[in-house]
Amino acid sequence: MTSTTTSTLPLWRSSHAEPAVARIAIAGDFLPAWRCDRPIHLSWRAAAEKLAPSFDDISAFFANLECCLNAGGLPSRTLAGLGDIVSAPAASLDFLEAFRTVAVGIANNHSYDFGVAGIERTRAAIAGSSIVPLGAGRTLRNPPEVFVWHGPHSVRVGFWAAATATRDPAKPSKPGVEPATFDRAREALDAMNHLGASTRIALLHAGCLRTSRPDPEQLRLMDSLAALGFDVVAASHSHRIAGHRQFARKNGGASFSFYGLGSIVSGYASSPLEREGLVVVAGLDRHGRMASLEVRPVLLDAAGLGATPSRASGCEILNRFTAFSAEIADGSWEQRFYREISQGLLRVYARDISAAFRAGGIRALARKTSRVRLSHLRRLAHR
Repeated sequence: MTSTTTSTLPLWRSSHAEPAVARIAIAGDFLPAWRCDRPIHLSWRAAAEKLAPSFDDISAFFANLECCLNAGGLPSRTLAGLGDIVSAPAASLDFLEAFRTVAVGIANNHSYDFGVAGIERTRAAIAGSSIVPLGAGRTLRNPPEVFVWHGPHSVRVGFWAAATATRDPAKPSKPGVEPATFDRAREALDAMNHLGASTRIALLHAGCLRTSRPDPEQLRLMDSLAALGFDVVAASHSHRIAGHRQFARKNGGASFSFYGLGSIVSGYASSPLEREGLVVVAGLDRHGRMASLEVRPVLLDAAGLGATPSRASGCEILNRFTAFSAEIADGSWEQRFYREISQGLLRVYARDISAAFRAGGIRALARKTSRVRLSHLRRLAHR
């Protein structure tokens, strides 16, 4: 059982499954880097204690690590506009180890902030902590990188990490970030099944910054993966929570899409909405089947460290999640997404282009304008 101070929203319970013998948790972005100096009065493991009540019954944990580790002394990529190059010490993994983290996704838009050497150092640091890194550093000639965790009894949980939000997708002859495509997802699912996974999780770095609703194209991709055979498909990148959708299966089970999990740690939260997070918790029976699913809220403190919120604050976060899910159910989310994304997109690009010119002149400006995404133009046109 969770602590009595922890808010929990049950979403589903199987009508025929046996009691849960293990619980796995899936969270969004772990970004242990700061614009300003991190508070130094707490160790990483001590900082994790603020979130401990939300994880005291968790057997295995999976999240997105959104920065490089041990990148000191490495040259960083040149920014072509606004944004940040982020890195953290390997000691920050102590925060994740406190919650029995078994794997982390490293498929995101910061994976190659320090080039190939940055990925190599990051993977080495993670592997040294007995956590498995997934999602960056391989080519498309390699099969998708998956990990299957062996729990009690017949519990076998497969994990896969991939990204739509990245500048560095893997190519057939060039290592990069695992792309979140239907074909790669099918390969990952086949690999998990071959390894005996009974529950399959996909964590995608997908979504749009400054929005609380999913991009329609990315929503369709995530839902197609839930229909393909993944039990939980979850996204993070916007640093905000979003809603979810549930799909019934013929065998009486269910699969789920969660379109935004927010963050559990972030030194770059720029609004109150970016201080909210969700943890998806799946209860598994002795056969490894999902017996239940629920969500638990996270609230970042003033320093950007995740904490278990008060009951009132937790209920506020869960109520917002419920409202976003209702929008998805009735279809009203799509127009709200276009309205939300268009409000700041032109302004952001104008600032981006201006910053690129100040930083690098005409060449930097040309690089930036060449990367204006067609998807962004489509969103503005739709609006």
